[in-house]
Amino acid sequence: MLELRVLLLLLIANGAPVFARFLMGDRGGLAIDFGVCFKDGRPLLGPAKTWRGLIAAVLISALFAPLLGFSMMTGCAIALLAMLGDLITSFCKRRINLTPSSRAPFLDQFLETVLPLAAYQQTLGLSLLQIGVIFVAFVVVNWGISPLLFRLGVRKKPY
Repeated sequence: MLELRVLLLLLIANGAPVFARFLMGDRGGLAIDFGVCFKDGRPLLGPAKTWRGLIAAVLISALFAPLLGFSMMTGCAIALLAMLGDLITSFCKRRINLTPSSRAPFLDQFLETVLPLAAYQQTLGLSLLQIGVIFVAFVVVNWGISPLLFRLGVRKKPY
């Protein structure tokens, strides 16, 4: 089932940074924005968006993509677009004065899911309905698994 395979690839891309932090601790945790603040005085992205997470997302997604029936290049592209969506969301959250790693239901999942799916809609052969189904499934899985990963000590926050 295409939707399940795409959903798994998105979950891998978005989960890889969390597991990289868990496995590596603070090693390699250099912030993508290098601690720079925007003209409003708030962080550009925040300390939770790291090069380690970006690299982990791309590499792990590329490695798992063939197991899901996609090329390594598709895995890389989906991961990069998902991370770009996540970075845009972080930028927006800083502008509305939400602290790094704060919760913003649906906003947190929207761009990191919809941006890669919209960009690869034709390549993957997805309809708008399928994109919507994958988005809803991503939100449900994310909301369900995050508290579990927190209890296991993998995540810093339960969301």
